[in-house]
Amino acid sequence: MITAVTEFTVAAPAQGAFENNCTASMRATLSNVPGLRNARLLRPRKGAHGYLAVLNFEDDAAFTAYTSSEAFRAAHADPTHSLSDDNRVTVFEAVTQG
Repeated sequence: MITAVTEFTVAAPAQGAFENNCTASMRATLSNVPGLRNARLLRPRKGAHGYLAVLNFEDDAAFTAYTSSEAFRAAHADPTHSLSDDNRVTVFEAVTQG
C-alpha cells in the first residue's frame, strides 16, 4: 500500500473555508480514482494549524496513475490550495498492515 500525505498549514481565520472547500474537492475528484482505497482530511486539534490530507492507494502503480490523471489535475487546480499558507507532500510505503 502507498500512502500520500499532504500537510497544509492554514491560518485560523481560513480554517472553516479550507475544510469546506477541501472536503468538497475530495468528494468531487476522488470518487472514481482506480486503486484509491480511501481518502481523509484530518483536522488539527487544540489550536494547531496543520491539516493532513491522507490518500491510501492499493500499490505504487495506482498512485503513479493518479498523479498523471485528470482527477489529480482537477484536485490541484482547486482554489482550496490558496487558503493554505504552505503545503508539503510526503509519500509512504506500508511496511506492515493490520
